Amino acid sequence: MLGPWSEGPGPLFRKLARALAAAVERGAIPDGTRLPSERDLARTLAVGRGTAVAAYDVLVGEGLLERRRGSGSYVAMREQPLLPSGREGSELVHRLVAQDEATAPGLVDLSISVLHEPRGMRAAPATLDELLAAVPAGTGYRPWGLPSLRRAVAEHLCDRGLPTDEHQVVITTGAQQAISAAAACWIQPGDAVVVDDPTYPGALAAFAQAGARVVPVPVDRHGVRVDALAEALRARPALVYVQSTLHSPTGTVLAAARRRAVADLVATSRTPLLEDLALAELAWHEVPPPIASHIPEESAAVVGSLSKLFWGGLRIGFVRAPEPLALRFARIKATRDLGSSVVSQALAEQLLRAHRHADRSFRMAADLRARYEVMAAALGRELPGWTWSEPQGGLSLWVRLPGDAGSTAFAQRALRAGVAVAAPGPLTASGGHHDRLRLSFAPPPDQIEEGVRRLGRAWRAWTGAGGEPADQK
Repeated sequence: MLGPWSEGPGPLFRKLARALAAAVERGAIPDGTRLPSERDLARTLAVGRGTAVAAYDVLVGEGLLERRRGSGSYVAMREQPLLPSGREGSELVHRLVAQDEATAPGLVDLSISVLHEPRGMRAAPATLDELLAAVPAGTGYRPWGLPSLRRAVAEHLCDRGLPTDEHQVVITTGAQQAISAAAACWIQPGDAVVVDDPTYPGALAAFAQAGARVVPVPVDRHGVRVDALAEALRARPALVYVQSTLHSPTGTVLAAARRRAVADLVATSRTPLLEDLALAELAWHEVPPPIASHIPEESAAVVGSLSKLFWGGLRIGFVRAPEPLALRFARIKATRDLGSSVVSQALAEQLLRAHRHADRSFRMAADLRARYEVMAAALGRELPGWTWSEPQGGLSLWVRLPGDAGSTAFAQRALRAGVAVAAPGPLTASGGHHDRLRLSFAPPPDQIEEGVRRLGRAWRAWTGAGGEPADQK
C-alpha cells in the first residue's frame, strides 16, 4: 500500500506520514480502518518506534487519523467516495507509478524482473518506413491483433509443441493484460481461483481486482504440487492459474509427468486453466511442451510475452485458446483498448521472426545465465549465509535469509541503503515465506554487483544492531 515510501529527501517520519496519507486519500486504506500499533508498524517498516509515533502524530494533526483510548488508531471517517479496497494493483504497480513521479537518485533496483536494456530490439531488420508499410490500411482498431503477428505467434507455439493456428491467437498489450482478460473471462466476484504459491504478483493483483478469492497451492523444486492441486480442485474453483515454464519467483520448470497430471486434473474436473508461459523463452535448457498440449480442446488458455523476451518496453503479449474461447478473449480485449498498437505489433513480428530463425533464445539464455552467475558469486562473497536453489532460467532468484530477522522488514532497511528488492508479501496468497526475498538478475552486471554490495552492508548493519532497529531521522 505504501510503495517505496522511504525514497527521496526529508525525515523518515514525514515521508511515512505522506505515504500513509496518500494511501488513505486514494482509498487503499479505507475510512474507519484500524491501523497497526506504532510498535507493529515500526517493526514491519524497520524503523524506530519514535518514527511511527511521529508519523501518526502528523496525521492526527491533519485530521486523517484519530486515536481511540484503549482501542488504537483509526482512519477518520469522511464523506467523499473512495476506491474499493484491494483494487489498486500489485507492489510493482505502486513502484512504477512512484518512479514516474520521482526516482531516488542512485537507487539500484533488484526488485523488478524485466530486462533493463532494449538489446533484443536490435534484431529487427525493418526501418520505420518498412514497419509502416506492413501495417494494414484502416483505423488500426484490431482487437484480435495484426494477422501476420498472430501467424508468427502460432508458428512459434507450434515449435514449442503446442499445435496452434492464427485463429486461436489474440494479441494483447503485454501478458499482464492477457491475465486480466482471463480474469474477466472466467471470474465473478467471490469466485475461488487456485494459484501456485509463491507466484507472479501481477496475477494476484488481476484476480484481486476481479474480486476473486485466491486459493494457494504450494510449489516445490519440480513445480506446483499435484496432490495439493487435486485437493484444491475438490472445491470446484472458477479457474486454475499455473506457471509451468518458468515459474516466478522460484525459477522452476514443471516436470513433464506433472504437466500430464495437471492436464488430467483440470480436464476431469472441467476447471478452466490459465497457463502462464511469459518466461518460457528464458529457460536454460529444453523444456517439455505446455500443459495445454495435452488438452488442446479443453477450456485452457496459454499466456505469453514478447516483452520478457525482447524488452519490457515492448508491450506485446498474447493469449492462445481454442477458437470459441479466443473469440471471447478478443471481445474482452476490445472493451479494454480496442486493440494494441499495430506499429508495435509490426515491430514485434519482425523481432519474433528474426528470433526464430537465428536461435536468439539460446544467446539470451546464455547472457542471463552469466548474469545469474555474477549475482551468485556476489552473494557468496557478501552474504554467505543466504541460500537458494539454482533456477532453471528466468530473471530472478528466490533467496532464503538465515535466522528470524524478517525479510519484509529487511527489504525496508535495504531500500534506505539504496537497493530495492522484492519482499514476499505481494508474491504470495498464503501469507507465508517470511524468510524469502526475490532478487532480479536482469540488470547489467555492474548494477548487480553494486546492488549486492549494498545488500551486504545493509544486512551486516541489520543483524549486528540486535533488537529493535535504531530510529533513523
